[in-house]
Amino acid sequence: MTIYNIFEYAETSNEYEGSEHASPYLKDKSRKHENYIQDPSSKKDLFLSAFFARMFFLCLLVADIFWGAFSICLFTIKLAANILTAFHFKKLRKSLKKSFLAVKRSIVCMIALTIAIISPALGIMFSCMYFLMFDKTGVDEIVPSSLKGHFKEILPHSPFR
Repeated sequence: MTIYNIFEYAETSNEYEGSEHASPYLKDKSRKHENYIQDPSSKKDLFLSAFFARMFFLCLLVADIFWGAFSICLFTIKLAANILTAFHFKKLRKSLKKSFLAVKRSIVCMIALTIAIISPALGIMFSCMYFLMFDKTGVDEIVPSSLKGHFKEILPHSPFR
């Protein structure tokens, strides 16, 4: 993160540098380099943040694999029940559609998290693109609440508004 000198404008725009109208703060405090951080981002900090971000995505990927396996099991059970009843019951058909949607979402999240382990921004962009284009109701169910504000700006007439 870049560190800016917030006093630079005050130092350059102060017309009355030597007079009594000069800022008392600038008279008492001179700019010294030991007051500022020389190298704000060390290589160790950059490595640790990248490592832990990827470990977080790896943990999410493991959880998503379990979710996907569970969704596939439920889908096969509901599909078998629908085949046995010849797709006669409306609630069972609706439940099968929801299970299929959960399987699709878990596959998309799995692909996005796999990409996010390599490149976090690209993985997040991939999942956001899918939910914006194909599954706008999934934004409310899958996308974290910290990103929902951005989706509300992009989709003014969204169902989760």
